[in-house]
Amino acid sequence: MQRIAQDNDTDNEPRLCSIYSNDANYQASNLTDWDQEFDQISDGYFLGSIDEIHFEGVHVFKETTNRSLRQQCRVNNPGIWLGFSSDNKSCLINNRAAPSDQFLCMPSGQDFELLTPDHFSIFGIVLNQQQLSEAVGDDIDLTSNHDELWLNHLCPTRLMDFRNYLTALLSAQHPAWSCHTHEVILRDAVFDLLYQSKLSGSNDTIPAQRQRVIARIKEYLNDAQLQSPITITDICQAVHVSRRSLQDVFNACFGISPKRYIHMLRLNQVRRALLQSSNNNTVADIAFNFGFFHLGQFSQDYKRLFGECPSDTAKRQRVNSEQPISSSSKEIVDVTL
Repeated sequence: MQRIAQDNDTDNEPRLCSIYSNDANYQASNLTDWDQEFDQISDGYFLGSIDEIHFEGVHVFKETTNRSLRQQCRVNNPGIWLGFSSDNKSCLINNRAAPSDQFLCMPSGQDFELLTPDHFSIFGIVLNQQQLSEAVGDDIDLTSNHDELWLNHLCPTRLMDFRNYLTALLSAQHPAWSCHTHEVILRDAVFDLLYQSKLSGSNDTIPAQRQRVIARIKEYLNDAQLQSPITITDICQAVHVSRRSLQDVFNACFGISPKRYIHMLRLNQVRRALLQSSNNNTVADIAFNFGFFHLGQFSQDYKRLFGECPSDTAKRQRVNSEQPISSSSKEIVDVTL
């Protein structure tokens, strides 16, 4: 799809920017000031969108995706990310269940992982470190090195009001107030939620042994390893667990079998390779490089996961590399009076 921009360079007022994507890799790169890598888990053609506004010191956005994803994320700018479901669906953060009525928190510069379901939408707010410090001072430590933070004990009514406000703000029919008014409302609402909540770890804790197993599995399944045959026995020996324990860990943390997880990772790696404009290898070469030796079955599995044949992905990328076209569509809307 062609990228359409309606920027107004005559002023520096914040704009509502909407970006639409038909590929999980483009979706990951479209969010401003984040480092992300997405793996598509569920089958079917991908569609995603990001609606965002950059106020002074506050970045607010809504991300919507139609397929289950494993999202590896990190916020770059100093501050903190707060996120919560916009549609009452739950997800996993660092392999822990995150109910839809909880505010997720993660300091910038820390890697974290989200496992999101089909047809999922999440609000995100990134607060600038300076404004955060001015607002909360030393009362609440939000930037220390935690695996994850939850904002518990939130008033359901206030949470619903805030969700409704963000829905309106990040839509074309936003409230007709000045940017300054929106900034004040947004910051006050967030700081109010921070103060009324109690920071604590998730009640759905994962045993330390399982966490160690997950860490060893991720370390073992690096890009180089995925380019050679991997058996379940290999993984069990590498991370020092039985087949039954390995199966239990994957079912509890990812909801799929180890075999399906590895297969999904490889298919996503093939797609990334196909989307590299500098890659002149054939589809067959790339498939072989990531351990797919039955091309007919590979093509079927690829199409089932991504909703298109691998040759279609390669063909579209060749066209995109020759023309100023991307797989994203962008619209920018004025949010001022």
